Amino acid sequence: MQLNNNRELYDYLVTLSAILSSRGADELSSTVATASRHATGMSTEFLGEARIALRRFQDDRSVLTESEWLDLVDVLRQLDQSFYRRG
Repeated sequence: MQLNNNRELYDYLVTLSAILSSRGADELSSTVATASRHATGMSTEFLGEARIALRRFQDDRSVLTESEWLDLVDVLRQLDQSFYRRG
């Protein structure tokens, strides 16, 4: 899943939060939704919050399908690359 801008990341987070909520993973859903709310702030803060929220899945990926998990891993890779380029 290739993200081209922060709006696409925002859309991804909102969709993921809804998926998690529908599967009863309310705590993870809330964490992802909170990260999406940072989209109106500084770009670096938004990317950082998204990265932190998505990393919480490392302990519990059971709520995601294999395809959703692969998308999440790809999004995390892109976020990591974004931070390395800034540094």
